[in-house]
Amino acid sequence: MKRRSFILMLLSALGSFIGVVFNLFRLQVVEGEKYRELSERNYVRRRYLYPPRGDIYDRNGELLAYDVPNYVLVLDANRLRKSELEKVIKEIKSIFGLELEKRKIIGSSFEPVVIKENLSEKDINEFYKNRYRLPGVFIEVMPKRIYPKRELASHVIGYVGKPSHKDFKRLKDKIGPLSFVGKMGIERSLDRVLTGKLGEEKVMVNAVGKIVKVLERREPEKGKSIKLTIDSRFQKIVEDVFRESGNPAGAVILLKASTGEVLALASFPGFDPNSVYRDWKKLSKNPLKPFFNRAVRGLYPPASVFKVPIAYATLETKTKTPWDTVYCNGYFKLGDRKFYCWRKWGHGKVNLIKSLRDSCDVYYYTVGYELGPTKIRYYAGKFTYGMKIPFELPVRRGFIPTPSWKLKRFREPWYDGDTVNMSIGQGFLLSNLMEQTLMMMGIANNGVIYRPTLLKEILDDKGNVIWKNERKVLKAVYGKLEYFAIIKRGLREAVRRGTAREAMSRIVDIAGKTGTAEVFFKNKRKIKEYYKKRKKRLPWRYRNHAWFVGFAPYRDPKFIIGVFVEHGESGGRTAAPIARKILERIYINKLHKEI
Repeated sequence: MKRRSFILMLLSALGSFIGVVFNLFRLQVVEGEKYRELSERNYVRRRYLYPPRGDIYDRNGELLAYDVPNYVLVLDANRLRKSELEKVIKEIKSIFGLELEKRKIIGSSFEPVVIKENLSEKDINEFYKNRYRLPGVFIEVMPKRIYPKRELASHVIGYVGKPSHKDFKRLKDKIGPLSFVGKMGIERSLDRVLTGKLGEEKVMVNAVGKIVKVLERREPEKGKSIKLTIDSRFQKIVEDVFRESGNPAGAVILLKASTGEVLALASFPGFDPNSVYRDWKKLSKNPLKPFFNRAVRGLYPPASVFKVPIAYATLETKTKTPWDTVYCNGYFKLGDRKFYCWRKWGHGKVNLIKSLRDSCDVYYYTVGYELGPTKIRYYAGKFTYGMKIPFELPVRRGFIPTPSWKLKRFREPWYDGDTVNMSIGQGFLLSNLMEQTLMMMGIANNGVIYRPTLLKEILDDKGNVIWKNERKVLKAVYGKLEYFAIIKRGLREAVRRGTAREAMSRIVDIAGKTGTAEVFFKNKRKIKEYYKKRKKRLPWRYRNHAWFVGFAPYRDPKFIIGVFVEHGESGGRTAAPIARKILERIYINKLHKEI
């Protein structure tokens, strides 16, 4: 028995020895020339070390964006001969199941190309097991951006992507070919702050991609982190309420009245920054334009919300006292033309407070006609209309028309009818939600408009505050406190008994103004009559836009809120209840006590 075991062991050892000898013979004699050539092809490879971007936090320190390590497979085609590249492409397909086009690999750049991201443990093991078959292929560790709240505040935060030529010029030596840069939102506007310092390593690499020696190394530095003024709890309430309303498109801005800090800013529809490139075709073809930030980029007629600065101009210029009345019989006659009030049978005798409460068009036709286009433009500008608003996100400037503009644009003179239309926020006049909300801040704060901001603090990589934002006054409207008090009273009456009564709440005392902006399209009268006869609603794209802009609480304003609903039909029926529900939920959850 012992003799048999000894023989078996001897045979096994002999077999192993023969296998080793055979492999040595194959490597040294049969394929010796090949491996000798490979061993002589060591080269120095410059390897970028990519730093993580800075984190993004809400005002309470809750993470909104951060980086995690991401293992990627990289092919450096410029280090391979044509025949070798073809063989490596076949090996990559065999090992990883990836179809690569040689033309795209060569033509992409002189830098290594990422051929597979998010490598699993199995992928990494397969690479190291087959590394000798994959010359010019490496594993790199890259930061991957994570947005844990998904769609929440997507238009504020934005997303990242691969750098363009413009990005390389903009960020110069801060990024490498495989870096990610901000493409939208805060990620874009504060890119220089969030982008870290690129590290570099020079290594001696052999022909199969194995690092032989590290020659030089400069460590990467993480980007600075930022803390936003956004409160994710407020943001969630805003987004939930708007979605529950069933309206497909619009925007909401919620500001802190005493500082101008943005507590919530949302545009609808939104998108998930984690899957932007995966869903790119679907998102880019969506007719509602999910990437379009309606809160700061959308320009629409400001409608009856514009009556608020007109009311202030009326008092300031003494065009009318608060108690002077205008008789509204349903229309304002200018020459042989009639400009109708929204209430066809009229409002009767109307003073300034009642004009705000009931949004009487005839009152504003009258005072607007008396003010004229120059004064309207002047007082609108005092409340930020048409001005360039400094903000962390690019705000599209509103437009206030002038007689000289109209002459140049249409080769027509300015008519009195243009002034009358402008006085109720229609005609050529355009504004955005940010302008309208800042105007209401000026009323709530008795003339003080603070610069809106999304940025609260900048932090270093250890979490220490290295920069802190301070409150800044953007505009100061110097006027009698009495004037602001009268206008605020009119806005409160609008909520209590007027056009904004859908914003009336037993939980929080709200004041504000609604607006319904006309949408103009070809054959408008015929299309409206067609659907009216059939007792059907107009198609969504033909409906008017809806506004509500207000503040709360009435006596001591803490919040300024602006709601815009694209094609929402009516400011009173659509936008006002959205504002009320948002403010009510804030108070029910006692979040107002933390501001």
